[in-house]
Amino acid sequence: MKGRVLQLSGLHALVEVEELVWQCELRGRLKAAMRSATAPLAAGDWVDIEATGPDVGVVERVYPRRTKISRVASGSRGREQVIAANVDQLVIVVAARHPEPSPGFIDRAIAMALCSEILPVLCVNKVDLVARELSLKFADIYGNLGYAVLQTSAQTGEGVEELAGQLKDRVSAFVGQSGVGKSSLLNHLAPGLNIFTQELMKRHERGRHTTTAARLYRLPKGGYLVDTPGIKELQLWEVARPELAQYFVEMAPLADQCHFRDCQHRSEPGCAIRAAVEGGQVSQLRYEGYLRIAASLEERP
Repeated sequence: MKGRVLQLSGLHALVEVEELVWQCELRGRLKAAMRSATAPLAAGDWVDIEATGPDVGVVERVYPRRTKISRVASGSRGREQVIAANVDQLVIVVAARHPEPSPGFIDRAIAMALCSEILPVLCVNKVDLVARELSLKFADIYGNLGYAVLQTSAQTGEGVEELAGQLKDRVSAFVGQSGVGKSSLLNHLAPGLNIFTQELMKRHERGRHTTTAARLYRLPKGGYLVDTPGIKELQLWEVARPELAQYFVEMAPLADQCHFRDCQHRSEPGCAIRAAVEGGQVSQLRYEGYLRIAASLEERP
């Protein structure tokens, strides 16, 4: 039977097959994937399972992924952590305040989406905590680049219907730092689903210490949503410094106009990107974010 992974807990998974949820173990051969990645499966993976009892089975096969959201796993081994698989769009959730929005996090998340040909969407939550003009000023930086920007408040419900429309009939993933209100938004979009999934996972607590908190939910109005754990830092996977500019949409067409083919867009003469920053065509904030990400890629072993 073919199903979709809802959640992984150690070497156990919840798999949805035709709207029924199966509790599945993983075949031993799937563990080989952990040599290069932190887990053999991710929320959103399509798999084949074989029944071993009522609503209980074994994952026999993992289908090739259409898209994936990956980062460098924490630690020194430099393995890949797949946050979610087969996703259509990445909803980058930030707070207008508490915590303050981090443009650097947004830029990394956008690059992470674009390198897998996933649509990035920015959701500015907690807009009830700031004056309207302040939230609009921040949102305009990314809206002017052509990205969809939604403004929401899980406290008042503002913008939640618009967000639901953006998610409808798509497979989406929420990503954001702790405290930005992802779970509160989810409770508006799909009340009760979090409790339902937690009860299912209690039935097989083995592997609990290695639980990955990313969970795939079926949305009431159509589509699926992966709610990911709060992420403190995003280290891009499979992105090299020379290609980084192509994931900054306003810089990508300028990179080929630089005087030097291997221009790093720092202090080289004839750099078209720096000229655009000085001329106001490229945001200084975005340019500084680009330099920070480029420096982190150079430091990677």
